[in-house]
Amino acid sequence: MDYTHAFNSVHRNKLIESLRKFDFPDKLIRLIALALIHTEARVKLNRDFTEEFIVKCGVKQGDPLSATLFTLVIDSIIKQMELRGNVTSRLKRVAYADDTLLTTRTKQSLIDTFQKLKEISAQHGLIVNGK
Repeated sequence: MDYTHAFNSVHRNKLIESLRKFDFPDKLIRLIALALIHTEARVKLNRDFTEEFIVKCGVKQGDPLSATLFTLVIDSIIKQMELRGNVTSRLKRVAYADDTLLTTRTKQSLIDTFQKLKEISAQHGLIVNGK
């Protein structure tokens, strides 16, 4: 599965919550939050730029810190799901950047897990695509 527009769609308040869950120092959280608020952007169409607009969600494209911040959000989602395999489900997961692989013993277990992942991800502003 894959997250649609992964970096663009993370709710910033959920990002800050994730940083707090991982016990980041308050000063670092404030610095990260300051780097994300009042973000403005323009889009280049052919040779012209649009008017500036305020970006209200997501992490900055091209910022070296963005991949790490996104990964922390994904890790928070996975932990929130309490993905623990048992004898009947044998759930396993592998995640890298915005891609996650889930395997289970039964089809129904996979469907249930995927649905739960979609629901929790949506709370963070992320849309999941199955592949």
